[in-house]
Amino acid sequence: MNILVVDDDRFIREIISAVIKDAKHNPITAANAEEALPILDQGGIDLVLTDVEMPGKNGFELTREIRNRFPDNWFPIIFLSGQSDEKHYEEGIDAGGDDYLTKPVSPIVLKAKILAMERIAKMKKDLDSANARLEKLSSQDPLTKISNRRDLEHNLLKEWQRSKRDQTELAAIMLDIDYFKPYNDNYGHQQGDDCLKVVAKTLKKCLNRSHDLVARYGGEEFAIILPDANLSGAETVALQILDALKEANLKHEFSTVADRVTVSMGISSTRFAAETPNALIKQADEALYQAKENGRNRFELYQE
Repeated sequence: MNILVVDDDRFIREIISAVIKDAKHNPITAANAEEALPILDQGGIDLVLTDVEMPGKNGFELTREIRNRFPDNWFPIIFLSGQSDEKHYEEGIDAGGDDYLTKPVSPIVLKAKILAMERIAKMKKDLDSANARLEKLSSQDPLTKISNRRDLEHNLLKEWQRSKRDQTELAAIMLDIDYFKPYNDNYGHQQGDDCLKVVAKTLKKCLNRSHDLVARYGGEEFAIILPDANLSGAETVALQILDALKEANLKHEFSTVADRVTVSMGISSTRFAAETPNALIKQADEALYQAKENGRNRFELYQE
């Protein structure tokens, strides 16, 4: 671990650093809060050992600033103080500290505290990783590994609000695989699943900007949102999708449109004055219906 030692006494810093090195960790030192904060800003600190009584900001004030400054980056903070009264201890914990050691600090006790904090930090890191995985799973379609409808709706609302605030355009594409039911019925569900995966991967490849999003909307239906894109930009994406699927050339003998897998798409944008995010999707869905009516393997723009 990288352990930051904050103490105005150089001799104390050297003693604590020696104990840290003996415990196979890396000490980094600062003489006061003003020196410590730039070090913390650089990142990579796993534990802070700070004196309480220092010139300028004391250890409690430093700790409050650390907790306010890095709300999403928790690491343990242990106070080192010559005072041992209970009120002092309580004040330190209230300030955001995690433990309190009285000087002179026993090397054995300090090593034990470091080990305990290392375990706690690892447990928190593991918990954060598990939560991140759960969050990803909750927003991801398990079959195609792209966003699911829940994630689409979350991002659509966010981009809708940004579009209104910044007066920018937001486009949406609704997309349906043509004659997917006969594909599934004749080739089997396993091949049907493989088809969905290939289409999802193809759609994702056709989105060139990091903030564009494709999601599985349900069954064989997909949705795409294109922030800061007008109808012309959405048409360009739709044409790329048609070309990419033509190149993929997934066999579909049971389609009346072509001997390969094709899609139909409907496009809308906020220029049509949809009153809600759902209304934008509904407009794109109406255009999708028109694309199917007009022969499939094509896209249509929403008509007011």
